[in-house]
Amino acid sequence: MENGFQREREERKKMEGTVKNCPFRTNYHIMPPVGWLNDPNGLCQFGGVFHVYFQYSPLNVHGGGGYWGHCTSRDLFHWTYEEPALTTDIPEDRSGVYSGSALIEDGRMYLFYTGNVKLPGDYDYVDAGRISTQLMVESGDGFHMSEKRKILGMEDYPEHMTEHVRDPKVWKENGRYYLVLGARARAWDSEGKRRDKGGVLIYVSDNKKDWSLCREIVPEKAFGYMWECPDIFVLDGKRVLSFCPQGLEREKERFQNLYQSGYSLMDKGKSLEETFTEWDMGFDFYAPQTFEAEDGRRILIAWAGVPDTEQTHRNLSVKNGWQHCLTFPGELTFQDGRIFRRPARELENLGWQKAELENGRYDWAGKTVRLTAEGIGEDGWTARIGDGENALTVRVMGDRTELSFLDENGNPAKCGGGRGVRVGRTKGKTEQIQILIDSSIAEIYVNGGEIVFTTRIYLEKEERGLKVSGEGNCRLEVI
Repeated sequence: MENGFQREREERKKMEGTVKNCPFRTNYHIMPPVGWLNDPNGLCQFGGVFHVYFQYSPLNVHGGGGYWGHCTSRDLFHWTYEEPALTTDIPEDRSGVYSGSALIEDGRMYLFYTGNVKLPGDYDYVDAGRISTQLMVESGDGFHMSEKRKILGMEDYPEHMTEHVRDPKVWKENGRYYLVLGARARAWDSEGKRRDKGGVLIYVSDNKKDWSLCREIVPEKAFGYMWECPDIFVLDGKRVLSFCPQGLEREKERFQNLYQSGYSLMDKGKSLEETFTEWDMGFDFYAPQTFEAEDGRRILIAWAGVPDTEQTHRNLSVKNGWQHCLTFPGELTFQDGRIFRRPARELENLGWQKAELENGRYDWAGKTVRLTAEGIGEDGWTARIGDGENALTVRVMGDRTELSFLDENGNPAKCGGGRGVRVGRTKGKTEQIQILIDSSIAEIYVNGGEIVFTTRIYLEKEERGLKVSGEGNCRLEVI
């Protein structure tokens, strides 16, 4: 174990100067100290301290697993980087310490995760060559972990499931423990062609150690071939299944990313596909996980990225030895038949200072920005984030909000790394919008979080302008 942690420390020390001096490092978002970050894991509040673990590859800026990185905070916005919590040190997780969750009970933290093994050889790693094991560790402080314990193995999954079973989320309900896993079921269409179906497996336990299958959810008609990162929780009396279906066909204003993230309501008497709503309409959002804070709020944090997109759009921080970040923590509420997501209320305590737009423009180099527009008129509203043609445009018109890195000729701006256009619609007219910009990430909340857009944006410091036009009462604040 120590050898793995020592290698991480050595790589962090070797690269700390290059990473620290990168202009795209953020002020209030969780990033990798070095290398690659993806899924948030083990989200919880424990003894008043927020803990966020995350998939972490310090030795390779293009990913590959190997560690759970670790950050702590008292306010969800100022983060302290801790030593990694887990690494690959037993046979069951030798190819990767994959995603999982936390359960807090009786002054103890219990972490559940998937140990991944990919056998060497000529395998497809779908039906053969992969071993997926669910493991548990426990801790009294969130830093020092017990020995790892196997709780589920390949022998415990239904026979019609492929070897893609992972990402345990655990919760306690009515005195029993429940665990949901993302899964990929073997299936064939009417012509005999292989058409796998995504789904989830739900297990139950009386002691957190011995688990039995209690329910399997696989739709009759395929809704993607794999469901990743499942999460089941109750919000304002509504039972919600959050998941990431892979393999949905792209539509003009829906399912615009390579892989999607969304939620379905489980108590409405409709299929999960019918109630599926995307969490975020931007370019960079995946693998969300929620947790209940000690004050009862439901908080969501996601990876500000999407898997397998390096061929379509890039992150320009790679040249400086790191890649990706997590989203701002968001509070969830149920309104008008759907979930709204707003920045966690601790955002208000960051010491915002009012700033003035001069002739509709502001230079924000070195600042974190909050721009709010209210009372948007019939003729719409526009914000340009950047300089000249190298910018992101946010356009609001009626019920439609658009993010675009494209110029009038359809050419993508350099600051988007190849990103193009994303669109979202509110139920009624858009009357309010809030844009948060933290160095290389922008998060746009429309109508109080009815829809949200998350995108990375890579502007050099001298290019960090902001220009606003159109009807609406604007308020600009900076830190």
